[in-house]
Amino acid sequence: MPAVPAFEVLPYNLSILKDLLTRAPHADKLLVENKLHLVYFEEYFQNIGAETIVVENDYVDRDFLEDYAGYYVRCFREYPRRCTRVHFFAKKFSAEDFEKYLGGGTGNLTKETLRGNYRGFIVVKPLPQTVVGRTCLATYDDGGGRRCYPITRKYDANLFGTDLEVETLAFQEQDTVVAACATSTLWSVFQGTGKLFHHRIPSPVEITEAAVEHSPLETRSLPNHGLTHAQMAHAIRSVGLEPFYVRAENEHVLKSTLYAYLRGKVPVPMGITLCDTTVTPGQDKFNLGLHAVAVTGYGLGTAAHKPYKSGFLLEASRIDKLYVHDDQVGPFARMRFDGIDVNLGTKCEPQVLGSLSTSWRARDGKIGPVRAVPDLMLIPLYHKIRIPFGVAHDKVSSLDELLEPIRANVLANALPSRLWWDCYLTTATDVKRDLLGYQGISAEYRRAICTTCLPRFIWRATACCGTTRVIDVLLDATEIEQGDLVAGVVEYDATLGNILRWLGKNPPDMDVCVQLYWPILKWLAKADTPGACWPA
Repeated sequence: MPAVPAFEVLPYNLSILKDLLTRAPHADKLLVENKLHLVYFEEYFQNIGAETIVVENDYVDRDFLEDYAGYYVRCFREYPRRCTRVHFFAKKFSAEDFEKYLGGGTGNLTKETLRGNYRGFIVVKPLPQTVVGRTCLATYDDGGGRRCYPITRKYDANLFGTDLEVETLAFQEQDTVVAACATSTLWSVFQGTGKLFHHRIPSPVEITEAAVEHSPLETRSLPNHGLTHAQMAHAIRSVGLEPFYVRAENEHVLKSTLYAYLRGKVPVPMGITLCDTTVTPGQDKFNLGLHAVAVTGYGLGTAAHKPYKSGFLLEASRIDKLYVHDDQVGPFARMRFDGIDVNLGTKCEPQVLGSLSTSWRARDGKIGPVRAVPDLMLIPLYHKIRIPFGVAHDKVSSLDELLEPIRANVLANALPSRLWWDCYLTTATDVKRDLLGYQGISAEYRRAICTTCLPRFIWRATACCGTTRVIDVLLDATEIEQGDLVAGVVEYDATLGNILRWLGKNPPDMDVCVQLYWPILKWLAKADTPGACWPA
């Protein structure tokens, strides 16, 4: 049997990628070639401009090694413990070019060329079906600011001595033995929270074992074919984070919650129900069951802000797409808000719910008819982030109710349209970094804010009129709910700030709405001028 070369250099095309994914000794060629991932990857690699593949034929992957030690090493059949790593470059070059580069010769291929054209890698696992291992690929472009990927981080790859890096969030396919879809979702989520909250990132087998540690005795850990919400919560706690459960009651709750935490760089595990609309509702195989995805980004459409209840406008309402790591599809898979409802009930007892598009394949083989009905979000949070988004949302919406009559009746010339709010989780460092580069306030005001000690985690709600900032409300995300929460208010419009300051010095009758926004007015009333509200 001929020796396997250390590397191969191949032109990128889908046929070659299929061949690379089916090379493993035990790979089922027919099953692997019919994976939905390959359909997804075809468009993905076209978008990121893949031109050349470099195959690293003998690669040790930590996550697979952990899974191998935890399960596969005990199998009667001898599965290899080493993987193949496939690298992608957005430049055409030959095996001769790469050989010359490795030999230190002069040529067209340089370290700078490789680094500048690197588009990431896929680890190919030596298994029969679930061959797509740790995958770190460049994201789609940002579409002029429409596509947002707040959770990405830098991943390093050393290719025979050449240091490469790609900005992304790692993905891998569900293993079905050591990992369920929920495990793969949590693994991708922990890739983001591990860097954000500084915790160890466990392998899939470690996540599964942590999830089922407190499960009933009749539930075996390996092989594992699914995790409950409670088990997912156990896995989140095992890395030192706290799971925060939110029901996706309606589109407003879903969009605003996802946006608020994603802007704070927290990836969100989302539970969905999959429905095949090629099958009549209520019949067998219409409901494909529960599934978990990691929400890793969002797309902002060109439509105007959509009002909620009393007319409250949130930037989150403009979301028209979600980007998710779906272990059965691929990284950053699109899910669209296209206004199509799905009936999860029966004709006699309908349960019509909003849904999103997916890239799943329907029973008839077509991609498109399978819909996703959002069910819940299980948000992994650092234990000091105690104030949930709902509290910040209600405080800001109550303030908006106060501001709108003032704007319309007193400040209509200066503020001709209703204010819209950008509300999300952030840090004191990011707030100060933003204000340091913002020219809409005086140097003294900026200096006062930037030198003030603020809590690490903050709910930031910025009100804008068109593209102009009007007011910034900073709420302490680490406080207790019965506290005032207000960490500070930045007044970009002095007239509005002075009106609110006057109201803070002349307290109104305390109904429920006033109780919500009163701490904001009280904070402003501490001094007579904007800069004086902040400590010297």
